[in-house]
Amino acid sequence: MNLLKYIVLTVMCLGIMALATAQDAQQEKAMPTPEKAQPVTITKDASSTLQLKPKPQAQTNVPAQPAVKQPAYMEKAAAMPQTTVKFAEASHDFGKIKQGDIAKHTFTFTNTGEEPLVLTRVKPSCGCTTPEWTREEIAPGEEGVIKVAFNSGGKRGIQNKSVIVTGNFEERTVVLRFKGEVVTEAPSN
Repeated sequence: MNLLKYIVLTVMCLGIMALATAQDAQQEKAMPTPEKAQPVTITKDASSTLQLKPKPQAQTNVPAQPAVKQPAYMEKAAAMPQTTVKFAEASHDFGKIKQGDIAKHTFTFTNTGEEPLVLTRVKPSCGCTTPEWTREEIAPGEEGVIKVAFNSGGKRGIQNKSVIVTGNFEERTVVLRFKGEVVTEAPSN
């Protein structure tokens, strides 16, 4: 019987010790790690005041990250003299469009700056939209156009599309948006 009591007491002690070890390990994980102390220099100024100043850190020879290369159309726009542009509208609602029809709209804009305006890229959000735009320089005070044609073939329901315009204007890019609801029957207007 004494042997049985000894075994039971030993197992209980081992269990308590294992539990205490696990709790200690959890507490150590929860404790924040101390930050590395910064070396300082203590100096005394003319008024006998002690001052603590951080020691200068040794310079490491980490190579600088190369600049991210911009696409050619962005570089071209950035290299030109900057101007300003004003669009007559930045969005258009076609309303209901019969499935398979091609909906067209013309966005107009004016060069409101003092330098010639050049659009370096006009990019639709998907292949269902075809843009045409004024490709020559637009003199200050003159107007240009961006014509969009939306092919509704294979589309259904509400469609939200965009065209990203890049040029030598202050914002660098402007997003023109248009939407429409593609229906299977001709709209009754």
